[in-house]
Amino acid sequence: MTALRASTARIAAGLAVAVLAGCSVVAPRPSTAPSAPAAEQQPSEVLAAPSGRLKPMPLRTFTVATECRFRDETGNSGKATVDVLNSKVRALSVELTMPKRGTCRYDLANFHQTQALPSVELEGPRDCRVRLWEQGEQITVAFASCHSMCSPSSAHDYVWPLLIDKNTGKCD
Repeated sequence: MTALRASTARIAAGLAVAVLAGCSVVAPRPSTAPSAPAAEQQPSEVLAAPSGRLKPMPLRTFTVATECRFRDETGNSGKATVDVLNSKVRALSVELTMPKRGTCRYDLANFHQTQALPSVELEGPRDCRVRLWEQGEQITVAFASCHSMCSPSSAHDYVWPLLIDKNTGKCD
């Protein structure tokens, strides 16, 4: 059982690194053409240093409000109510069901917000954390160390992040 948890922890750490790597972009090489004034440039156009080194995404708040349901090709399903205004969580209710594995439920009443930037973080019982961040046109809602929110607790090992499309409010 300990080997399984250690293996799961390594996989989770690898996924976290992959997700965070997706938060950076590489800017194109500077051209000889004159550039647009800074006021006209989009934030994504000024994310990399002139040397081509990666820079972090700009710090900014985000807003999203949705009530959505989803079902994926493996039969996993979920429903969520998420309301965030300027990176302040006003409502969060997520239920994820993994057939033959269990169900996990996350409700804002069980959490308190501990940070708003660079990502939103909610802390719950037994070091359970829910993190939300904006990446392109999606909001990611990820769950870490939340075995106590699942029945049976091992169901948490099968939870994937919830992705919300900012434009349509759809989730998967």
